[in-house]
Amino acid sequence: MMATLRTLDLVAVPDLSPLNLDVAVGATVALVAGAAPATAVARVMAGLAAPVTGRILVGGRDVTDLPPLRRRIGYVPAGGALLPHLTAGRNISYGQRRRQWVRDVAEGWAAVLVDRLELAPTLGLRPHLLSEAQRFRVALARAMACLPEVLVIDLPAPVDGARLPDLLDRTSPPDAPGVTVLLCSAHEEVLADVTHRVPLADEAPPGPVQPAVRP
Repeated sequence: MMATLRTLDLVAVPDLSPLNLDVAVGATVALVAGAAPATAVARVMAGLAAPVTGRILVGGRDVTDLPPLRRRIGYVPAGGALLPHLTAGRNISYGQRRRQWVRDVAEGWAAVLVDRLELAPTLGLRPHLLSEAQRFRVALARAMACLPEVLVIDLPAPVDGARLPDLLDRTSPPDAPGVTVLLCSAHEEVLADVTHRVPLADEAPPGPVQPAVRP
């Protein structure tokens, strides 16, 4: 189910150099960038904004011009962006209602995610009643409940009580090679567990930067 993620000369917003990424199946790569450029790239990846130029490939499939629902890219926005009028449980299931194939193929997967992320006590609560860590886990469960092939996480600052590698392990479907992840951040604490980092051109990356290479 998981797939590679590639970008070819992708320019999310003007005044940034083209971005070329090659993320292997099950790998996590960090795009090291400031908050505004990182969010711009993440939104383009998710299909919420059009790029200036360039292409996005998921498993060899060109998704650049596809709407969000057809990309098979899960997205965790900065701050989670949970719908305030819905409970945590309804936020998690929100995207599934619009994807018939998910209901047919992965019935019950959301319940598995709720269990793995220890969200059962929060399902009836609205976002303002949740802790920051709980809101992040709800947003992660919402993104992964639709069984995406790639996950994009916009995380400008660390979330107290939410260690990303552990959470990603919990959200990987059984018998899968792991989630293919693009993590957008410039915060060293967020990036601490990520080996492969790619600086967004015209941004100064913190700490050592390694190219995103296939294992």
